[in-house]
Amino acid sequence: MAKKTANESPVEIAERTLRELQEKHDRVAAARADDDREMGRVSLAAHSGDAEASKRLNSVVERMLRQNLELKSITSAIMVAQQNLAEAQDAERQAEQRRVALEVRGLLKSLRDAGTVCDEALTTFADGSNAMKEIIQRMNALGFNHPSGTQYMSLGERAVRGTLVNTPFARSFEAIAPRERRNFNDFVDRWCVSLEREIAARLGEAKQTEAA
Repeated sequence: MAKKTANESPVEIAERTLRELQEKHDRVAAARADDDREMGRVSLAAHSGDAEASKRLNSVVERMLRQNLELKSITSAIMVAQQNLAEAQDAERQAEQRRVALEVRGLLKSLRDAGTVCDEALTTFADGSNAMKEIIQRMNALGFNHPSGTQYMSLGERAVRGTLVNTPFARSFEAIAPRERRNFNDFVDRWCVSLEREIAARLGEAKQTEAA
């Protein structure tokens, strides 16, 4: 079995072992083919009484017998190495599946937390937007016609759509150009400044300030 080197995984070791065995098989097979050709060259002379050729033939035959046994042994080793590689790959796949499964399990709490944030944000938005609508309706009923319900719906819709473009659901809603986007705090602040001036005028505070 091939020795493990630094940072080598079991699969890499098994792959290297199989590769080395296959390379060894190829070398022995090549030598076996060379001897087969050599046997063909000396056989006639050896069987015709040439002593030197006969000696060479015997040597070649002995080598070929050893090579045949070695090839058989290497082939068996290759089969085992292939099985070892398959087992190492299977173990690696199982380990990766376990790692992924544990990682996903670790994400479940974050997923639940994110869902809770979304639900709470939507509930808060629904409560806040309904409260704003009721406040505007109450001010309109009291004779303050600005802002109107129509203005609230128009600017509020653009604020909502302007935020939705930054969510995964953007394609589910009509696009809105950057210049058309609004922010609740911005237009509410402007409303409050305008309303405060109107309130001051109705209370006569503006005249009192001028007189002072």
